Amino acid sequence: MEQDKPDESYWVVARRPLEVLVFLLPFLVFYEFCLIFILRRDGGATVTNWAHEALNRYLNFAIPDVIGLSFPAIAIVVVLLVWHALTRASWRLRPDALGFMFLEAIAWTVPLVVFSRVVHQIIPLIAGQDPVIADLGPMGKLAISIGAGLYEELVFRMLLIFLIHTLLVDAFRLPGIVGSVVAVVVSAILFTIYHPLEGVDGSLSLARLAFFMVAGLFFGAIFILRGFGIVVATHAFYDIFTFFASD
Repeated sequence: MEQDKPDESYWVVARRPLEVLVFLLPFLVFYEFCLIFILRRDGGATVTNWAHEALNRYLNFAIPDVIGLSFPAIAIVVVLLVWHALTRASWRLRPDALGFMFLEAIAWTVPLVVFSRVVHQIIPLIAGQDPVIADLGPMGKLAISIGAGLYEELVFRMLLIFLIHTLLVDAFRLPGIVGSVVAVVVSAILFTIYHPLEGVDGSLSLARLAFFMVAGLFFGAIFILRGFGIVVATHAFYDIFTFFASD
């Protein structure tokens, strides 16, 4: 029997898989639409991020690409539905929480934007580093930002942190807080390596390395404290700001 707790606060409800799924559905639908009509280049190649490409390449089970419902998007929906069912939480959606989740994600974006502005003179904006992305129109850049939020957070936060935390806590019997801290740090390191770290002269940029490490730790903390929906939107909103601020 499902557990109905109407008195749950927003801070609890915003982490529930059902609310997270409904909150992220517009992101998923928009990105899938853009994969077909905006991000597909001449010759059939599609502009996307490595996380989405890797998931689609290794986990796609004979799903026709033409329908636009790639396996990574389906996986997010299925995982959140199964997760919600396993928690035995109420299936009564709290629509009021969705608007607050949007505002909370914007609020979390602000400190990362401020930090990036501080190091802006050292770290070039993302759009300036990739001519393919730089040539995309507004819809394309919006899609790339949302795709990064969805699938980089799926890989580096939801999957990596879950796996590392499970290994440390369940297999090695470490305290939960230790497992969480180690998982966030390791995921941040891998998130940093995932990004280009060269400066304008082609050598390793310590400033870029520091920025992406801080960003990885920041996103990891948001994921642990506020859940998957908030961190996806925060990541997407930051990328949107970065792309359009460079125009």
